[in-house]
Amino acid sequence: MDCKDLVEKLYFYLDGEVLSEEERRAIEEHLALCRKCCERYEFERLLWDMVRHNGQNDHVPEALIARIEGVIARF
Repeated sequence: MDCKDLVEKLYFYLDGEVLSEEERRAIEEHLALCRKCCERYEFERLLWDMVRHNGQNDHVPEALIARIEGVIARF
């Protein structure tokens, strides 16, 4: 699995949607080896959890918006 493949499957992985055992293992192996993808995963996981627990109608802090924009700009 390369970085592009991981990004395409990351939200399925975060959401716990059914991936094959092979895909799940490939994602976890790639995350263990690729610092850039691991950082993206951690950011997306925190964001995913925040949205899930805080609702979608809450105010989004400016610092979070800036961080999201920074991550998007790097990819």
